[in-house]
Amino acid sequence: MRRFLFLLLLLGCGKGGKEVRITYRRGEPLSVFLNEMRDSSVVRNVGLLKLLIRLGGIERKIKPGLYVFRKGEGELSAYNRLREGPVRSYFKFTIKEGESLRDFLPRFARYGYDTARLMALAHDSLFLAHLSRRFPFLKGKRSLEGFLYPETYFIDYGASEEEVFLPPLERFAKVWDSLKVEERSKRVGLTPYEVLILASIVEKEAVLDEEKPLIASVFLNRLRRGMPLAADPTVKYVLKNPPKILSYRQTRIASPYNTYRVKGLPPTPICSPTAKSIEAVLDPTETNYLFFVSADGRRHRFASTYRQHLRNVRRMRLK
Repeated sequence: MRRFLFLLLLLGCGKGGKEVRITYRRGEPLSVFLNEMRDSSVVRNVGLLKLLIRLGGIERKIKPGLYVFRKGEGELSAYNRLREGPVRSYFKFTIKEGESLRDFLPRFARYGYDTARLMALAHDSLFLAHLSRRFPFLKGKRSLEGFLYPETYFIDYGASEEEVFLPPLERFAKVWDSLKVEERSKRVGLTPYEVLILASIVEKEAVLDEEKPLIASVFLNRLRRGMPLAADPTVKYVLKNPPKILSYRQTRIASPYNTYRVKGLPPTPICSPTAKSIEAVLDPTETNYLFFVSADGRRHRFASTYRQHLRNVRRMRLK
C-alpha cells in the first residue's frame, strides 16, 4: 500500500508554471472546486487528488478563500496547498459615491464572481423578499439600486454571491437609522423610498456637498409645483453609453426614468447616494429656486424664474 501511494505521489508531483488563482466559496461543493483546479491545469487527476484529501483527513477542513496554485504543479503540491489553507481570506472592495449597480457590480468579476448572476440577484424579487426580513426597508422593493452604501469593504473571499451584498446593506442600514429617514421623510412630503430616490439624483447632480441642500430644494420645489424634474442623470441611467451632454433627441426617449417627459420621481434610485445627499433631501435649504446650471464644472448658478435661468445659461456659454 505504501509503495502504491508513493507511486501516486510521484505521478502527482510537478514543477508548476504560470500562477493560477482559484477561490473556494463557502457552501460550494468541494468537487466543484477540485474540478476547477483540473480545468485550470493545476492538476490532471482529480481522482488522485480526492484520494490524497481523503487519506489526509482534510476533506472537511479545507477552508474557503483564495488559493494560489501553479499550472501543472501536480496533485501532491496542490494537496499541500489545500492543507495549508487559503493565502487570503478577504478582499477589499470599494463602492464609489454615486455609482450604480451597473458601475460597480462588474468589478466583482476580478474576484471570481459572475456579474450576470450578481445583477440578476440585485433585481430578484424573491431574494429581496428574503433580505427584507433582516432589512425592513427592502420590503416590496424590486431592486437593490441605492441600498448598497458607498464605502470600502473587506469581504470574505469565501462569501457566496448572495453574501457579498450583506456588508454594504448593513452599512446602509446604520446610516438610514442614524438619519431617522422613516420619521423625517414626512416633513418634506415624501415616503422614505422617495427620499432615497431623490437623494440619488442629488448625488449625481452635485459636485460639492455644500450645494446639495440647494439642489435638493430645486427638485422639491419642482415636485410641489408638478413640474418635471428634467434631471439629466435619470436619462443617462438608462442609456448604454451616456454622453456628457444629452442631445434633445435623448431627452425625448420613452422611459419612466426620463424626467424630462415624466413628471415626478423615477421608479428607483439611479445610484448609491451618500449620507450627505440623503440629509440634503431631508433638510433642504428653503429657497424659491426652480432651475440651476453648472457655472464652472463644480459650482452651479440657481434661478427662481426661467428668464433668470436663461441669463445664467448665457453667462456660462460666454465663459
